[in-house]
Amino acid sequence: MSFSSFEIQCTSFLSLQAMSSVSVEIVTTIKNLQKLDSLSSFSLGGGTNLALRYNHRESLDIDLFTDKIIGRIGFDSIQSEIESFFGKDISSFSFPCNINDQFIFARCFINCNDKVIKVELLQNMKRLHEIEVKDKIRLVSKKDIGLFKLISAANRAAKKDVYDLDYITEEIPLIDLYKELKIKVKKHSSDSDKTIFDLDEERCPISNPNLLLSFDKQNNKNQFRPSHSDDSIQKFEGKTWNSARYSWRKKVRELFTYLDIPFPKSPPIDL
Repeated sequence: MSFSSFEIQCTSFLSLQAMSSVSVEIVTTIKNLQKLDSLSSFSLGGGTNLALRYNHRESLDIDLFTDKIIGRIGFDSIQSEIESFFGKDISSFSFPCNINDQFIFARCFINCNDKVIKVELLQNMKRLHEIEVKDKIRLVSKKDIGLFKLISAANRAAKKDVYDLDYITEEIPLIDLYKELKIKVKKHSSDSDKTIFDLDEERCPISNPNLLLSFDKQNNKNQFRPSHSDDSIQKFEGKTWNSARYSWRKKVRELFTYLDIPFPKSPPIDL
C-alpha cells in the first residue's frame, strides 16, 4: 500500500519535529488501524506513544492496548478486518500466545512503502486513567504507560523501557508513579486481571524495588511474548543511553531513600 493511497494524513499534533522519531508511515498505519470497528476499544501504548510526545528516540513498532478481554472471537474479527483492509500489504498475522480467551495476543507485520511495521495487539491491559485523544489518535495516558513500563523494566531488562521511564519521570516523579503502581496492584489483583505476562510469573517492583535496577542484566527475550524488535536506542532529541541510565539510577536512589531501604552499590558509569 503506497503512502499516497492512504486516506488519513497527519496534522498538527504530530508536528514535523515529532515526525523525525516516528515515521509518516507508522502514524498513518496507527490511524488506519484505529478506525477499524474491531479495534474500537484499542489505544496506542508503548514507546511509539512516548516518541510522539517527546521525540526522544526512534520507534518502529505499534503496540495497541485494550483493557477488555475480547477473547479468540474478538481477535478473529480483528484478523479478518485487518487482512481485508490492508490486503496484500499484510506479510503475516499470527497468535504467538493462544492458550484461551484470556491468554492470547496477536502480532502482524504491515508493509508500507519500504517499511515493514510490526503491530502487537494486547488485551486486558488495565488502566487507572482515561484514554487521551489527540489528532484523532487514541493514546494511553503517560501515567499508565509509566506503570506498564515499571513492570516491564522489572522483568525484561530492556534498555528502551528504562530510557522511556527516565523521560516520564521528568514530569511524573518516580515516587508518585510508584505510589500509583501500589494502587493499581491492589485494584487489579484478581485472576481475571492477569495477562499473558503473568504466565511467566511476572515480578513486581512493589515487592522488590531492586528490580528497577535489573536493566544492566542480560535480557533473555521470549519470542512468545510482546517485545521490542530491537533494543538499541536511536536517539533524536533525546539523551544518550549512559546519561539516561545515570539519571534513572539517581531517581531510583531517591525512591529507595523514601522507602527507607539501602541502595545497592554499582560500578561507575562513564558519561
